[in-house]
Amino acid sequence: MSGKSKIGLTAALLAIVVLTIVGATYVHISEARTVTPNVLLNEAKNLEIDKLEVEIVSVSDTSIIVTTEDGSSLELLAKGRWIVIDDRLVFRRWANASRYVREGEAIILVSTIERGNESVNIVLGIRQGGTTLFRPILLKVCAKGYRHTGMYMSVRGELVEKGGNYMVLERNEHKLLASVRGEWIKAGERVKWEDVSSEFNVGDEVRLFCHNILIMNEEFSETFGISGFIWGYSGAILDLTSGVALSKG
Repeated sequence: MSGKSKIGLTAALLAIVVLTIVGATYVHISEARTVTPNVLLNEAKNLEIDKLEVEIVSVSDTSIIVTTEDGSSLELLAKGRWIVIDDRLVFRRWANASRYVREGEAIILVSTIERGNESVNIVLGIRQGGTTLFRPILLKVCAKGYRHTGMYMSVRGELVEKGGNYMVLERNEHKLLASVRGEWIKAGERVKWEDVSSEFNVGDEVRLFCHNILIMNEEFSETFGISGFIWGYSGAILDLTSGVALSKG
């Protein structure tokens, strides 16, 4: 990677908030009162995250019920905003994100928050098969570093996966998910990623020129198979194998 400008994680969080359009979403922890999941998580002085291999027993518009390896049953609060990575990278409220989750085996990240006399179990992330879901706040909690430049940084790697609006590059065994939403210019014409994605093949060497790179910690990377996120372009995407070039106008 090249580029000399660095800013702190506080600024990174601001960028993430803009990127994910995080808002106040309400979740029930009892019939008597409601609070936001972010309030619960931010109230925790030392947020502890557990990684569990579970069997998802049921999925509702507010929660999931899972069985753990020791046979325990847990109801986990799920209502709120989620980032979903499936065939596309999308942002969904749980009522819609829950459609990507099914009964069966899964790996989850969960945190238990003490509030008064209550203990609230909140699911922070889910990986099931080829589908990944996580709360935007997990980007803050699991961020290891953030780099930003007003010019551009260069990232080069092997294309290992393509989605409807993203690509995944691998370099030194680290996988970086790059958002490629929006319009691009190819040979003087405006195109969208879906118009030209077929010209980028898995195994190709690709070079990106971007403004933002968010690096995640090992727990996030091991759970979701993603070491970082790339977004913001004023430069180009170059397929060094095929010669295809996209630029931002």
